[in-house]
Amino acid sequence: MSNMHRIADYQISLGERLRCRRREKGWTQDQLAAHAGTNQAVIQKIENGRSLRPRKINEIASALEVTPSWLMFGEEPNSHLDTEARTVAEAWSRLPEPFRSRIRAEILHYAQTALSS
Repeated sequence: MSNMHRIADYQISLGERLRCRRREKGWTQDQLAAHAGTNQAVIQKIENGRSLRPRKINEIASALEVTPSWLMFGEEPNSHLDTEARTVAEAWSRLPEPFRSRIRAEILHYAQTALSS
């Protein structure tokens, strides 16, 4: 069983998962912050449960070598997605609104057009 699975089984909060993974890497809060392009206070707030939807979650997850969904929710990504779909999903997670809404509408339009052809 991987460390990620063990942590997910026993650590129930975002802060606990973050702290446990950070310690596995042997990093201080300052070191994680530097790797994630943020500051120590942000890491501290997350670990203490005072920041439940951090803006830098993608960068923090990347620095910790875990997925944002695992870090946030303790969930592994859907393994049934192929590499291309995962690549698109990861890019999607970095897009702000209104880009997501516009692209979602276009994808649904193209999918409907392709199905009716």
